[in-house]
Amino acid sequence: MGVNVGELECILPNELKNGALATGDELVLPYAEALAAIVIATNHQIAVLGLDAFEVQKDGLRTIYLGNASRYVSFTGDWRAYVANLNSEAERWLKEHRLGENHGYILTSASEHELAVAKARIDKP
Repeated sequence: MGVNVGELECILPNELKNGALATGDELVLPYAEALAAIVIATNHQIAVLGLDAFEVQKDGLRTIYLGNASRYVSFTGDWRAYVANLNSEAERWLKEHRLGENHGYILTSASEHELAVAKARIDKP
């Protein structure tokens, strides 16, 4: 998410962060940690807007999948419902695509506040 660490990354327990590979300002989480991060996001009303999967190679990351559920899950004014729909979609996809060893996932996420700030920047004349 941009060049700033997002709210989700700030609230993830160190045990989850320690299992992750840091790439720039994003965390590449192993399967179990990614599932746990989705639960934490849901509990804190943070929407998982997208989920990307990578194979970790010695020379970097090889993209396996780039997903953007927010592309087809619309925000209708009810933030709780939006989070529930997006995050259940992220969890469903992840459970159906367990990639195993040497793979990881980046969760693109935003709280209601983070999305409001981003929208204000876009709408600013």
